[in-house]
Amino acid sequence: MAKFIFTPWKYHSDLLAVRSQFYPDPEYDGPDLRAQACATVGAWKLRGTLPHPVEATALLTDAILHDNAQENSVFSIRATYAAAFCRFVTGLVDSKLYAGQRKTMFARAIELGLPASFVELRHEATHRELPSLTVLRNSTQRSLEWLWGFYWGKVDAVSVAGSETGAVGDGVFGLGSTPEGGYDVEEALRRSLKGVLEQAMAVIEDSETDAAEPLRKRRKRVQTRLSGVAERVVSTLKGEETEGSRVFAKVLLKDGFLVPRGRKLGDSLTEKISSWDPLLLMITDGHPAFLTTLTETLTDELAFTRSSDPKKDAYCEGVYIWLEHILRSTRWESHRRTISTSYIVVACEESSNHWTVLLKKSIDAEGNSLLKITQSRDTSTHRSSAVGSIPHIDEDLKILSKHGWGTADTWDTRQPIETALSV
Repeated sequence: MAKFIFTPWKYHSDLLAVRSQFYPDPEYDGPDLRAQACATVGAWKLRGTLPHPVEATALLTDAILHDNAQENSVFSIRATYAAAFCRFVTGLVDSKLYAGQRKTMFARAIELGLPASFVELRHEATHRELPSLTVLRNSTQRSLEWLWGFYWGKVDAVSVAGSETGAVGDGVFGLGSTPEGGYDVEEALRRSLKGVLEQAMAVIEDSETDAAEPLRKRRKRVQTRLSGVAERVVSTLKGEETEGSRVFAKVLLKDGFLVPRGRKLGDSLTEKISSWDPLLLMITDGHPAFLTTLTETLTDELAFTRSSDPKKDAYCEGVYIWLEHILRSTRWESHRRTISTSYIVVACEESSNHWTVLLKKSIDAEGNSLLKITQSRDTSTHRSSAVGSIPHIDEDLKILSKHGWGTADTWDTRQPIETALSV
């Protein structure tokens, strides 16, 4: 779907014209128009926010144009190169410039596909001696080549309909980038996770159609392949912490993996649940926090639905069935300790509709058994961390008792440590 945004250039053809000036065709034998392109970008800069790749290209190109030892000193040339290069790298990898999780510059460089040597050179130029002129020239040229693949090579992906109106699609800024020139990590993550899930779906569908293979052997093969998918997902989720789990849960729901698109009210989800349960359980085993996010996302879909009549909404019914399954199925029993049941109850009370009322009644019918399970496990965890569970504590207490020390009858860990022991 096209997105309408405001750009410093009036028509998309203006951007393409500047691109051809920065990156002329190999067969072009006319005058050098790079200075004109830099001047155009400078004018665009006065109109509003520029995508960072456009500004960086102008800065790096302008540094090349100033590389003239007859007019400028070698030191000033090196300084110009270094300033342009550092701004190019910093604008891409400095996580302080973007909302969301803070990451190291090297981590963001890996996400973007930016050579790690660029980050190292940026650090050297900023905090140490300026790199040599040869190194700076080479790095600047490599940067311009990288910017072509990252941004400029994709700008002509815009639709013809939007090219003369200012309406541009995602292709203008490349995969996972934004109109402001920042890198939209969430969008790139969403596409990556969706691709992984599509592979998982292919594995599941393949196992259902291959009836010639013995059932036991087929299940083992599918289990092995799904384990690989789960490992990839877990690795991604751990790297993105809670943000990754949230995006993954949204992809599962909004892209029709858990609740098929076109589903009708009353349609069974038994096969869908049996197909996706193994993968979701594997992911939860590797990253328990995912289940918390998944159940909260399911709850939000019910509590904050935009449907005018949730009771007759097949999607809401499907979400409810999945949530009930996770909360009641014995398959998930050992994992439910991570679920925030109190959040589910509060959400149901705050946003009452047909499905949230049913969900709250289902929980209340068993006397909040899920909460009791969580509390009992928390208590057992607390007890296991108490003094009596420490190895060889009995021997230590015997030695202390010889010197007049003893333990109090009760020990609340919230009390000062000195109240736990008495002389």
